[in-house]
Amino acid sequence: MPAIKSFLAKFTSERSVLGRPDRYSGMVLVLVAGFAVFEALHLPFGSIKAPDAGFFPICLSILLLVVAVIIVMRSYIVESERPDFTAQAWKVAIAAVALVVYALVLQTVGFLVATTVIMLMMMRGLGGMSWTRALLIAIPGVVVSYLGFLELGVPLPPGFLPF
Repeated sequence: MPAIKSFLAKFTSERSVLGRPDRYSGMVLVLVAGFAVFEALHLPFGSIKAPDAGFFPICLSILLLVVAVIIVMRSYIVESERPDFTAQAWKVAIAAVALVVYALVLQTVGFLVATTVIMLMMMRGLGGMSWTRALLIAIPGVVVSYLGFLELGVPLPPGFLPF
Protein backbone atom coordinates (compact mmCIF):
# COMPACT_ATOMS: atom_id res chain seq x y z
CA MET A 1 0.00 0.00 0.00
CA PRO A 2 2.76 2.55 0.70
CA ALA A 3 4.09 2.02 -2.84
CA ILE A 4 0.66 2.78 -4.32
CA LYS A 5 0.25 5.89 -2.16
CA SER A 6 3.72 7.04 -3.17
CA PHE A 7 2.91 6.50 -6.86
CA LEU A 8 -0.41 8.35 -6.59
CA ALA A 9 1.23 11.23 -4.74
CA LYS A 10 3.90 11.49 -7.41
CA PHE A 11 1.32 11.17 -10.21
CA THR A 12 -0.87 13.99 -8.88
CA SER A 13 1.99 16.30 -7.84
CA GLU A 14 2.53 19.67 -9.48
CA ARG A 15 5.24 18.14 -11.70
CA SER A 16 2.87 15.60 -13.26
CA VAL A 17 0.90 16.06 -16.44
CA LEU A 18 -2.37 16.43 -14.52
CA GLY A 19 -0.88 19.14 -12.32
CA ARG A 20 0.31 21.06 -15.36
CA PRO A 21 -2.51 22.08 -17.70
CA ASP A 22 -0.05 23.60 -20.19
CA ARG A 23 1.80 20.28 -20.46
CA TYR A 24 -1.45 18.38 -20.86
CA SER A 25 -2.79 20.71 -23.56
CA GLY A 26 0.59 20.73 -25.30
CA MET A 27 0.62 16.93 -25.44
CA VAL A 28 -2.91 16.87 -26.82
CA LEU A 29 -1.87 19.41 -29.46
CA VAL A 30 1.17 17.28 -30.35
CA LEU A 31 -1.16 14.33 -30.96
CA VAL A 32 -3.61 16.40 -33.01
CA ALA A 33 -0.82 18.02 -35.04
CA GLY A 34 0.88 14.66 -35.60
CA PHE A 35 -2.38 13.22 -36.91
CA ALA A 36 -2.90 16.29 -39.12
CA VAL A 37 0.63 16.00 -40.54
CA PHE A 38 0.12 12.29 -41.19
CA GLU A 39 -3.17 12.89 -43.01
CA ALA A 40 -1.90 15.93 -44.91
CA LEU A 41 1.06 13.96 -46.25
CA HIS A 42 -1.42 11.91 -48.30
CA LEU A 43 -2.25 15.03 -50.35
CA PRO A 44 -0.10 16.28 -53.23
CA PHE A 45 2.20 19.07 -51.99
CA GLY A 46 3.12 20.91 -55.18
CA SER A 47 5.68 23.70 -54.76
CA ILE A 48 5.85 27.20 -53.36
CA LYS A 49 5.27 28.67 -56.83
CA ALA A 50 2.50 26.19 -57.66
CA PRO A 51 0.96 24.90 -54.41
CA ASP A 52 -1.25 21.84 -54.60
CA ALA A 53 -4.02 20.58 -52.31
CA GLY A 54 -1.64 19.52 -49.54
CA PHE A 55 0.52 22.65 -49.39
CA PHE A 56 -1.38 24.62 -46.74
CA PRO A 57 -2.55 21.63 -44.65
CA ILE A 58 1.02 20.32 -44.42
CA CYS A 59 2.51 23.73 -43.64
CA LEU A 60 -0.12 24.58 -41.04
CA SER A 61 -0.03 21.18 -39.34
CA ILE A 62 3.79 21.31 -39.12
CA LEU A 63 3.52 24.81 -37.65
CA LEU A 64 0.99 23.52 -35.11
CA LEU A 65 3.33 20.63 -34.25
CA VAL A 66 6.25 23.02 -33.68
CA VAL A 67 4.15 25.27 -31.43
CA ALA A 68 2.81 22.26 -29.51
CA VAL A 69 6.33 20.95 -28.88
CA ILE A 70 7.37 24.41 -27.67
CA ILE A 71 4.40 24.44 -25.26
CA VAL A 72 5.39 21.06 -23.84
CA MET A 73 9.07 22.01 -23.54
CA ARG A 74 8.17 25.33 -21.92
CA SER A 75 6.01 23.54 -19.35
CA TYR A 76 9.17 21.89 -18.00
CA ILE A 77 11.00 25.22 -17.72
CA VAL A 78 8.40 27.77 -16.60
CA GLU A 79 6.07 27.29 -13.67
CA SER A 80 2.56 28.01 -14.89
CA GLU A 81 -0.39 29.28 -12.91
CA ARG A 82 -3.54 27.27 -12.66
CA PRO A 83 -6.18 28.75 -14.95
CA ASP A 84 -9.02 30.59 -13.28
CA PHE A 85 -12.22 29.60 -15.05
CA THR A 86 -15.02 32.11 -14.84
CA ALA A 87 -18.47 32.25 -16.39
CA GLN A 88 -16.81 33.85 -19.42
CA ALA A 89 -14.79 30.66 -20.00
CA TRP A 90 -18.00 28.78 -20.79
CA LYS A 91 -18.44 30.97 -23.86
CA VAL A 92 -15.46 29.23 -25.45
CA ALA A 93 -17.08 25.81 -24.96
CA ILE A 94 -20.43 27.09 -26.25
CA ALA A 95 -18.74 28.59 -29.32
CA ALA A 96 -16.89 25.32 -30.01
CA VAL A 97 -20.11 23.31 -29.80
CA ALA A 98 -21.90 25.86 -31.99
CA LEU A 99 -19.18 25.58 -34.65
CA VAL A 100 -19.44 21.78 -34.63
CA VAL A 101 -23.24 22.03 -35.04
CA TYR A 102 -22.67 24.58 -37.83
CA ALA A 103 -20.40 22.14 -39.65
CA LEU A 104 -22.96 19.35 -39.26
CA VAL A 105 -25.94 21.32 -40.59
CA LEU A 106 -24.15 23.36 -43.27
CA GLN A 107 -24.95 20.93 -46.13
CA THR A 108 -28.60 20.57 -45.15
CA VAL A 109 -29.44 24.16 -44.23
CA GLY A 110 -27.10 25.86 -46.69
CA PHE A 111 -24.31 28.42 -46.45
CA LEU A 112 -26.43 31.57 -46.32
CA VAL A 113 -28.79 30.46 -43.56
CA ALA A 114 -26.29 28.51 -41.43
CA THR A 115 -23.61 31.20 -41.60
CA THR A 116 -26.06 33.99 -40.81
CA VAL A 117 -27.37 32.08 -37.79
CA ILE A 118 -23.90 31.24 -36.45
CA MET A 119 -22.73 34.84 -36.89
CA LEU A 120 -25.81 36.19 -35.13
CA MET A 121 -25.37 33.70 -32.32
CA MET A 122 -21.73 34.61 -31.87
CA MET A 123 -22.27 38.37 -32.04
CA ARG A 124 -25.56 38.63 -30.18
CA GLY A 125 -25.44 35.66 -27.84
CA LEU A 126 -21.76 35.46 -26.98
CA GLY A 127 -20.58 38.95 -27.88
CA GLY A 128 -23.47 40.88 -26.35
CA MET A 129 -24.10 43.08 -29.41
CA SER A 130 -27.49 44.62 -29.98
CA TRP A 131 -29.78 42.94 -32.50
CA THR A 132 -29.57 45.93 -34.83
CA ARG A 133 -25.79 45.99 -34.89
CA ALA A 134 -25.50 42.19 -35.19
CA LEU A 135 -27.95 42.12 -38.12
CA LEU A 136 -26.21 45.07 -39.82
CA ILE A 137 -22.91 43.17 -39.68
CA ALA A 138 -24.01 39.56 -40.19
CA ILE A 139 -26.33 39.83 -43.18
CA PRO A 140 -24.14 42.02 -45.44
CA GLY A 141 -21.04 40.08 -44.31
CA VAL A 142 -22.57 36.73 -45.26
CA VAL A 143 -23.93 38.02 -48.57
CA VAL A 144 -20.58 39.60 -49.56
CA SER A 145 -18.65 36.45 -48.60
CA TYR A 146 -21.17 34.30 -50.51
CA LEU A 147 -20.80 36.44 -53.63
CA GLY A 148 -17.01 36.44 -53.23
CA PHE A 149 -16.90 32.65 -52.97
CA LEU A 150 -19.13 32.35 -56.04
CA GLU A 151 -16.85 34.72 -57.95
CA LEU A 152 -13.87 32.53 -57.02
CA GLY A 153 -15.73 29.43 -58.20
CA VAL A 154 -16.03 27.88 -54.74
CA PRO A 155 -19.14 25.68 -54.58
CA LEU A 156 -21.20 26.40 -51.48
CA PRO A 157 -24.11 24.29 -50.24
CA PRO A 158 -27.40 25.96 -51.20
CA GLY A 159 -29.48 24.02 -48.67
CA PHE A 160 -33.20 24.53 -49.13
CA LEU A 161 -32.78 27.93 -50.84
CA PRO A 162 -33.10 27.94 -54.64
CA PHE A 163 -29.81 29.87 -55.14
